[in-house]
This record gives sequence, C-alpha cells and structure tokens, in this order.
Amino acid sequence: MLAVEALDVAYGESQVLWGVDLAVPPGQVVCLMGRNGVGKTTLLKSVMGVVRARGGHVRFEGADITRWPADRRARAGIGYVPQGREIFPHLTVAENLRMALIGTRRSADVRPALDVFPALERLLGRKGGVLSGGEQQMLAIGRALLTRPKLLILDEPTEGIQPSIVTEIEDAIRRIKRELGVAVLLVEQYLAFAERLADAFVIMAKGAVVAAGPPQDLPPDTVRRHLSV
Repeated sequence: MLAVEALDVAYGESQVLWGVDLAVPPGQVVCLMGRNGVGKTTLLKSVMGVVRARGGHVRFEGADITRWPADRRARAGIGYVPQGREIFPHLTVAENLRMALIGTRRSADVRPALDVFPALERLLGRKGGVLSGGEQQMLAIGRALLTRPKLLILDEPTEGIQPSIVTEIEDAIRRIKRELGVAVLLVEQYLAFAERLADAFVIMAKGAVVAAGPPQDLPPDTVRRHLSV
C-alpha cells in the first residue's frame, strides 16, 4: 500500500533522512521506533506531503505521490494524526469532527468516529481546548477516521495520556485494522504498546533505518538498544 524508497529529506543544508526505505502493507500495523530526534516525525510529514523530499520516492497504492500536495494525499486516502493532536481548541467536539467533512460530498454524520470512540458522544458540545489530553487524542483520531482513510498515520498517540485512555486507543487501533481494514503507520515510544499491536517494526537511528521486520524476527536487544531511555 505505502512504499517509501530511498527517501532523503533536509531542512536547508541540514539533512535529516538518509535513504529511508519503509513499507506498510494493506491491513497491517507498522510501528516506527527510535530515539527522539532520529527523524521519525520528519518521515511521517514527508509521507503526508507536509515536508518535501530532496530525493527518493513515496508511492501509495502504486502511484508515485512524491510531489503531490498534502491535500491530494488526504483525498487519496491517507489520514494523519500529528504529534500534539492539533485539534481546534475553540471549536466544540462536534465542530472539530465536522471539519473533516468540509469539501466532501458526504453528509455531516460524525457517527463513524463515535462508533470507534463512544466516550466522545457525551463530549460533543464541549470545546476541544478543555478536554483532557486523552480525550483530545480520541478526537484527533476520530476526526481523521471521518476522512475514510486507507492508511492512518499516528504520531505518538499515547504521549502524555492516562493509562485508561491508552487502553481505549489500543483497542481502537486494533478495531481500525480488523473491522475497517485500515493500515496503520504508528510512531510510538511505549514498547509494550507497540509490541501488542505491530505486525512489523521499523527501527531508525541517525536518520536511517537500521532494522526492520516482524517482531519475532528482530532480536529484543536490537529493538531496545535503539529506543529512548
């Protein structure tokens, strides 16, 4: 479904990604891991089209989307939940959800998001800025789901979230994969969370992929050696 090939990305004269290869097959969860600052978020932004590649290719469902703008990638079926969630704090939960439907010909029905996160239903009239971090994360993921993605990109969805909602998010990702058939590219620092969900790991260090494959094929010390303490 998604294939990143020999991707180079730089900010000015500072190169951040060096020849990165990554694949996300249909219906699988691929977990991208590594210490802070190794380029994980830059890679996600490059896949989404927020950051332009200097070299290499990004392919989605066989099409070369390397030069596509972010909005075209979203319409093609890539959903993105950035680190920090980036909801609209002065809009209600219902308004935040309906924002995902602007420009589409679909009705303003937000029920698909509520089906995945039932806790949002009682919060529909509440402003996004007063929600807890976990509630905001559910809102951000629910909003992305309303775009009907084929691939969902999640950047550290458990960061700063209470354990009870981490469990809800884990259950939601499992359901998104199993029931909706959506592939997931997940950046995560919480190893136990990733191990329970991932069909494959991609481990990065210093802007490059240093190991990749199914969890059972990667020695545990290889994974842990490249994670933050």
